[in-house]
Amino acid sequence: NGSFTEDVAIPCASLRTADGTPVNPTGAGNAYSAAFVTCRAHGDTVLDAAALATAVGAVVCEYDHLPPWSWEVLERIAEAACEVKQRVRGNIIACKL
Repeated sequence: NGSFTEDVAIPCASLRTADGTPVNPTGAGNAYSAAFVTCRAHGDTVLDAAALATAVGAVVCEYDHLPPWSWEVLERIAEAACEVKQRVRGNIIACKL
């Protein structure tokens, strides 16, 4: 259902599965936490960290097991993070992939 940070609701990223529901959510919360903490440690804003972490968690849910760490998966994470940021900011930003 997304997350909540700095008085801003962070929406979910859309899942690219056959029916739009998680294939296997196991590990999504851990992936979210790891991505969020890593982004913050590298100086990202809370919003940017939450958007990327939400994207990582969503992509993990799209696979039976952990996703393969390929360029295709990394691009999917970037697209999902862009989607989340656009939802938060009302589609007023353009994302660079």
